[in-house]
Parts: sequence; C-alpha cells; structure tokens
Amino acid sequence: MSWWNAFITANLIGIGANFDNCGVGIAYGSQKIKFPHRVNAVVNGVGFCTAFLGAYAGKLISHYFTAEQAGWASCIALACIGLFFWYSGYVHPRISRHTGKVKIQTRPNWKQGALLGLALSFTNVVSAFGGTVSNATTIWTTTAVISMWGYIMIWFGNLIGVGVFARLLGKYSSLVAGFLLILVGVHQVLG
Repeated sequence: MSWWNAFITANLIGIGANFDNCGVGIAYGSQKIKFPHRVNAVVNGVGFCTAFLGAYAGKLISHYFTAEQAGWASCIALACIGLFFWYSGYVHPRISRHTGKVKIQTRPNWKQGALLGLALSFTNVVSAFGGTVSNATTIWTTTAVISMWGYIMIWFGNLIGVGVFARLLGKYSSLVAGFLLILVGVHQVLG
C-alpha cells in the first residue's frame, strides 16, 4: 500500500472514530459551556493510550493471518463499530424507555475529562485495531491520527455547538460516523 493511500486510510479512520467526540463538543457548546483545551488534552491522552493498545493488538494479530484474512477482519471490526454508531444514534433512542433529555450543567474538569476519555475510547480501540490488522497503517500513525482527530473534533464540535449547524450535525453525526467507518472497512477488503 502506498504512503498516500495509508495516509488517507488513517485519516478516515481518525475522523470516523471521533465523530462521537464531535457530539460531546456539540453537547457542551449547545449548553454554552466552553470545553477547556487542557481537558480536551486529557480526554485525548486517554484516547491515545487506548488507540495504541488497539493498534498494537492489530499488528500482533496481523502476523498470524494472510493479508486477505486480515483485510476481512479489519472490515468486520470497522463495520461493526459503524453499525454500533447507527444503533446507538437511531435505534436505541427509539426503543429506550428513558426519554428525558440529559442536561450538562458544569464546565468539565480534568477528572471528568479522564472519565470522558475512557467512555469515548472504545471506538479508538476498535478503529485502531481495524487500521493495523490489515497492515494498512503503522501503529504510531494510526494512534497519532486518531488522537489528533479526537482533539480537533471536540474543539470543532464545541466551536459550532451554539449555532444551527450544530443541531444538524448532532442529528446526523452517528449516520456520518457509521458510514465513514463502514466505507473504510470496505476499502480494507477491496483496496
């Protein structure tokens, strides 16, 4: 795989894995709460560690599978997380009995940032695993790109959280994130 193709794949994985971060930024921004940069750094520091673990596991497993098998494993992992985004964004709210809206009341601190980082990091593990299991990207490239996009997406979501665009992106963020991850998974098999 050429470096350009690997670069594009890593960035698509990074963007797709972090649409939930954008949603967090939008949630805080829509409540007129500025998400501090130091807390964003804590969230994505935790995300960096978990993405590294997922990428390392993907690299280890890639030694035991053929390139085609690894591509399919990557496709399945990324498609599953994409389908999970769709489920959590559209199906679960319709079947859930709890319909009340959760209101965010305080500016986050570093402790909340660490907990938020853990909550948001599950997609980082799977996405990093999917990116490295098929040898599409290196461990460090995948980890760095996922962390970089995590920081950017929280910042961006918080920045646009007050306007109309935030409501539009918030409504379709799960759809876009799921589509991107499934697209990257299909690219792992066909590319």
